[in-house]
Amino acid sequence: MAEQNPVRSYVVVNATALFGADRLITFTSAAPAGATVAFRVDGRRVRATLTGEQLANGRFRADLEVPYL
Repeated sequence: MAEQNPVRSYVVVNATALFGADRLITFTSAAPAGATVAFRVDGRRVRATLTGEQLANGRFRADLEVPYL
């Protein structure tokens, strides 16, 4: 039987460009570090890359993919 990834709590560290300085984006995922996941924030579809870097608050870092026009 294959081992499952634990569900981890993530915080997006670079959300300011799309959502402003006061927006805290958190979510959970069982996808492995290095994976890119899609989800919705305020009705907007976004993608974030998960990292294995644990932050001081116990959550893990996620980097938002910022589309450049």
